[in-house]
Amino acid sequence: MIRNINNFFKYIYLLLYKIYNLLILWIRSENKWIDPHYLIRNNLLSDRETLLHLKENPNVGIIRNGNSELGLIIGNSPQTQKYNKILRDRLVQNCRYYNFDTMKKYLLALPLETLIVGYTNRNIPDWYPGRASRWAMRFLVKKSQVYASPFCFRITDVEDEDMKSYFELLKSLFVGRKIIYVGPKNNRNSEIPDFISPCEILTIPEKNAFANFEKILTQIKNLCKNHKNPLVVIVGGTTASALSYSLNISNITCYDFGQFNRLYKKYLQK
Repeated sequence: MIRNINNFFKYIYLLLYKIYNLLILWIRSENKWIDPHYLIRNNLLSDRETLLHLKENPNVGIIRNGNSELGLIIGNSPQTQKYNKILRDRLVQNCRYYNFDTMKKYLLALPLETLIVGYTNRNIPDWYPGRASRWAMRFLVKKSQVYASPFCFRITDVEDEDMKSYFELLKSLFVGRKIIYVGPKNNRNSEIPDFISPCEILTIPEKNAFANFEKILTQIKNLCKNHKNPLVVIVGGTTASALSYSLNISNITCYDFGQFNRLYKKYLQK
């Protein structure tokens, strides 16, 4: 009985906290009333356009925000990261500081097309991301800014008419680059794709990596000092988004890469 009461009050507290977070985002948003069709049509790069932009601008990195990042922004705990307010504030900062100047250093990727249920033909569920996460994304988007596709490395979700050439374009991003690979040592996303040949490998915790954020950031920067124009490739969930921002803003090109290899194998099984 007491446990049920405690769980009920915990649920109410979390619900109110999420509403509070959304209210603050709404108050500070420049985008309260704009038609989501406009955002999708005028602000979003396709998967291929995203890769082409990275190809043509080798010193530009990418931060990919999806269900986990948007969920954490409103107060959820994703599967691999317990909710952390400092991380939450960093993820919000990634979005708020995105403008024409910072776009010269990184692309910010958001699933804008999910603002309208049924708009996309991608192989993603209708609930992705959650309803509250969509509102958070809408309040964080700037109507005059261009956003990348967060699905560009998620091969099972890519929309492209020529997947063979798409793969070649994706692989070409890593050719001739001095790569510092950052990722978990032991989990389902620990395998490094065969087209990535790292000069350095840094392993990070598979869960709650943000607890070691400053240490990881310092280690990456120290490794980068050994190479000219390195490319940092990170597989690290929500922490990867925060690391990618800090590195790109510091003029260290970083890709928030995600779970490519596992999804690629899944794609081949189709």
